Amino acid sequence: MRAKFLRAALPAVVAVTACVVFPQVASAGGKSADCSTPSCELGADIQGTTTFHVDFDVHGSGEARWTVSGPRGYVCTDRFRAEDPPRSVTCVNYPTGHYTAKVEGPQGPSNIGLRW
Repeated sequence: MRAKFLRAALPAVVAVTACVVFPQVASAGGKSADCSTPSCELGADIQGTTTFHVDFDVHGSGEARWTVSGPRGYVCTDRFRAEDPPRSVTCVNYPTGHYTAKVEGPQGPSNIGLRW
């Protein structure tokens, strides 16, 4: 009975020890803005990761653009159709630091968000 208990407990002890000795490097966070205008902007400090996700949506018809700019001139951007449904894209290999996210469309309301 004792041997079965030790065999069952050992993986749990190893897992807890690994979490204490090697804490997670990644952090989780997010920030978003909802605006009643065709343009929406927010700022966020992204630390602990080099990957973030951009969520955005605008209204109307025609061309729209989302842009995320950050430290050392890093920019992640693209154009999209305002008629498209809400979207999410991923930007990878970006330095940690302060970022500004902006979405611009032909008509309001609009929204933009960053997740990391």
